[in-house]
Amino acid sequence: MMNNQETRVGGLNRFYGKIYAFLALGIGISAVISYLALGPWMLPVEKFINNFPLGFWGIWIAEIALVIFLGVKAQKNPTLAISGFIVYSALNGLTLAITLAMYDIGTVTQAFVTASATFLVMSLIGSFTKRDLSGLGRAALSCLFGIIIAMLLNVFLLHSGAVDFFISILMVVVMSGITAYDNQMIRKIYQGTNGEAGNGVAVFMALQLYLDFINLFISFLRIFGSSK
Repeated sequence: MMNNQETRVGGLNRFYGKIYAFLALGIGISAVISYLALGPWMLPVEKFINNFPLGFWGIWIAEIALVIFLGVKAQKNPTLAISGFIVYSALNGLTLAITLAMYDIGTVTQAFVTASATFLVMSLIGSFTKRDLSGLGRAALSCLFGIIIAMLLNVFLLHSGAVDFFISILMVVVMSGITAYDNQMIRKIYQGTNGEAGNGVAVFMALQLYLDFINLFISFLRIFGSSK
C-alpha cells in the first residue's frame, strides 16, 4: 500500500518536473530572443516584423493561432506540440522585446523578480492545497475575458492612464488565481489519466503556466513603469 502511494507521488513529481522543464525552456527561448531583438539582431528583427503579414498584429494573431493549435494537437501529436511551443516562445520573445524596449532595466528587473516570486507562491499554493480551486479558476477566467475587453476599449477609445493602472492591478490578482488553479489542474489531470499523461499534455500545461507567468510579468511592468 505504502509502495503504491510512493509510486504515485513519485510519478506526479516527475510529471510536474517535466512540465516545469518545458516551462523553463519556453521562458529561456523568449528571454534569448528578446535580448537578441533588443541588441545585435535589432535591425533584422525590425525588418522581419515589418515584412510579416499585418506586422506586429500579424505576429500576435499567429501566437493566438498557435495556442489554439497546441490545445487541439497536444495530446495527439506530442512532437508537433513541442515544436509548436518552441515556435510560440520564439514569437513571443519578439513581442516581448517591443514591450521591454519601453522600460528601463531597473523596472524590468523589478517586475521580473516580483512576477517570479508571485508565480512561485501561487504555484506552491495550487500544488499543495487540498481545497478545490475549480470555482476560483472559473471566476478568474471569466474576469480575464472582461479585463481583455476593458484593455481593448482603453487602448482604442479611452486612452486613460488611470484605467490602465487599475487594469494592471486587477490582472495581477486574476492571473495569481489562475496560476494556482493551473497548478492544481496538473495534479487532477495526472490522477485522471492514472499517471498516463504524456509529453503532449505536459507541453500544453507548460504553455498554460507560461502564459500565467508572462501576463504577471507584463502586468507588474505596467504597474512599476506607470510613473516613468
